[in-house]
Amino acid sequence: MIELAKKHLKKVLETCGANRNCPYYPCHFDGQVCLWCYCPFYPCEDENFGEWIERKDGTKVWSCMNCHWIHKIDVACEVLKEILELTKDKSIDDAIDSLDNKEILKIKDKVLKKFPIENDENNGD
Repeated sequence: MIELAKKHLKKVLETCGANRNCPYYPCHFDGQVCLWCYCPFYPCEDENFGEWIERKDGTKVWSCMNCHWIHKIDVACEVLKEILELTKDKSIDDAIDSLDNKEILKIKDKVLKKFPIENDENNGD
Protein backbone atom coordinates (compact mmCIF):
# COMPACT_ATOMS: atom_id res chain seq x y z
CA MET A 1 0.00 0.00 0.00
CA ILE A 2 1.42 3.40 -0.90
CA GLU A 3 2.02 5.93 1.89
CA LEU A 4 -0.83 8.25 0.82
CA ALA A 5 -3.27 5.34 0.91
CA LYS A 6 -1.98 4.31 4.35
CA LYS A 7 -2.53 7.84 5.70
CA HIS A 8 -6.04 7.89 4.31
CA LEU A 9 -6.82 4.43 5.68
CA LYS A 10 -5.59 5.56 9.10
CA LYS A 11 -8.04 8.49 9.01
CA VAL A 12 -10.87 6.19 7.95
CA LEU A 13 -10.11 3.69 10.73
CA GLU A 14 -9.82 6.45 13.34
CA THR A 15 -13.17 7.85 12.25
CA CYS A 16 -15.12 4.70 11.45
CA GLY A 17 -13.59 1.95 13.55
CA ALA A 18 -13.06 1.40 17.25
CA ASN A 19 -10.62 4.28 17.79
CA ARG A 20 -8.57 2.91 20.66
CA ASN A 21 -6.15 5.85 20.24
CA CYS A 22 -8.84 8.29 21.41
CA PRO A 23 -8.34 9.38 25.04
CA TYR A 24 -12.09 8.97 25.63
CA TYR A 25 -12.36 5.46 24.16
CA PRO A 26 -14.54 3.65 25.03
CA CYS A 27 -17.04 6.34 25.87
CA HIS A 28 -19.97 3.92 25.49
CA PHE A 29 -18.68 0.32 25.29
CA ASP A 30 -15.57 -1.62 24.28
CA GLY A 31 -15.64 -2.43 20.57
CA GLN A 32 -17.94 0.46 19.71
CA VAL A 33 -17.85 2.01 16.25
CA CYS A 34 -16.71 5.63 16.49
CA LEU A 35 -18.17 6.82 13.16
CA TRP A 36 -20.79 8.84 15.05
CA CYS A 37 -18.57 10.21 17.81
CA TYR A 38 -20.87 13.23 17.60
CA CYS A 39 -24.32 11.75 17.08
CA PRO A 40 -26.22 13.33 14.19
CA PHE A 41 -29.45 12.86 16.18
CA TYR A 42 -28.28 14.77 19.28
CA PRO A 43 -30.38 15.66 21.14
CA CYS A 44 -32.94 13.13 19.96
CA GLU A 45 -34.93 13.45 23.21
CA ASP A 46 -35.93 9.80 22.85
CA GLU A 47 -35.95 8.25 26.33
CA ASN A 48 -34.98 4.90 24.80
CA PHE A 49 -31.60 6.48 24.06
CA GLY A 50 -30.99 8.89 26.91
CA GLU A 51 -32.39 11.27 29.47
CA TRP A 52 -32.37 14.89 30.57
CA ILE A 53 -29.96 15.43 33.44
CA GLU A 54 -29.33 18.46 35.59
CA ARG A 55 -26.05 20.34 35.39
CA LYS A 56 -24.39 21.86 38.44
CA ASP A 57 -25.90 25.24 37.53
CA GLY A 58 -29.42 23.74 37.48
CA THR A 59 -29.89 23.79 33.69
CA LYS A 60 -30.81 20.59 31.84
CA VAL A 61 -28.72 18.81 29.23
CA TRP A 62 -29.50 15.71 27.19
CA SER A 63 -27.34 12.74 28.22
CA CYS A 64 -26.97 9.78 25.89
CA MET A 65 -24.09 8.31 27.88
CA ASN A 66 -25.70 4.86 27.93
CA CYS A 67 -26.78 4.80 24.28
CA HIS A 68 -25.14 1.92 22.45
CA TRP A 69 -27.41 1.81 19.39
CA ILE A 70 -25.65 4.35 17.12
CA HIS A 71 -22.26 2.77 17.93
CA LYS A 72 -23.09 -0.68 16.57
CA ILE A 73 -21.54 -1.30 13.16
CA ASP A 74 -24.79 -2.19 11.33
CA VAL A 75 -26.59 0.87 12.70
CA ALA A 76 -23.69 3.26 12.12
CA CYS A 77 -23.30 2.11 8.52
CA GLU A 78 -27.03 2.25 7.82
CA VAL A 79 -27.26 5.82 9.15
CA LEU A 80 -24.35 6.81 6.90
CA LYS A 81 -25.99 5.05 3.92
CA GLU A 82 -29.25 6.95 4.49
CA ILE A 83 -27.44 10.29 4.79
CA LEU A 84 -25.41 9.61 1.65
CA GLU A 85 -28.56 8.66 -0.25
CA LEU A 86 -30.30 11.91 0.74
CA THR A 87 -27.29 14.06 -0.08
CA LYS A 88 -25.75 12.30 -3.09
CA ASP A 89 -26.51 15.11 -5.56
CA LYS A 90 -25.45 17.97 -3.27
CA SER A 91 -22.23 19.74 -2.46
CA ILE A 92 -20.98 19.13 1.08
CA ASP A 93 -22.23 22.53 2.29
CA ASP A 94 -25.64 22.04 0.65
CA ALA A 95 -25.85 18.53 2.11
CA ILE A 96 -25.21 19.83 5.63
CA ASP A 97 -27.77 22.61 5.15
CA SER A 98 -30.39 20.16 3.85
CA LEU A 99 -30.21 17.91 6.92
CA ASP A 100 -32.31 19.80 9.42
CA ASN A 101 -33.52 18.16 12.64
CA LYS A 102 -36.73 16.96 11.02
CA GLU A 103 -34.90 15.20 8.16
CA ILE A 104 -32.22 13.70 10.40
CA LEU A 105 -34.79 12.35 12.87
CA LYS A 106 -36.63 10.70 9.97
CA ILE A 107 -33.40 8.83 9.27
CA LYS A 108 -33.21 7.75 12.93
CA ASP A 109 -36.76 6.42 12.81
CA LYS A 110 -36.16 4.60 9.52
CA VAL A 111 -32.96 2.95 10.77
CA LEU A 112 -34.57 2.15 14.12
CA LYS A 113 -37.26 0.15 12.30
CA LYS A 114 -34.56 -1.86 10.54
CA PHE A 115 -32.36 -2.22 13.65
CA PRO A 116 -34.58 -2.01 16.74
CA ILE A 117 -33.09 -1.55 20.21
CA GLU A 118 -32.57 -4.78 22.08
CA ASN A 119 -34.11 -4.85 25.60
CA ASP A 120 -30.86 -4.39 27.54
CA GLU A 121 -28.93 -2.53 24.84
CA ASN A 122 -29.07 1.01 26.22
CA ASN A 123 -28.91 0.44 29.95
CA GLY A 124 -25.17 -0.09 30.21
CA ASP A 125 -25.36 -3.91 30.46
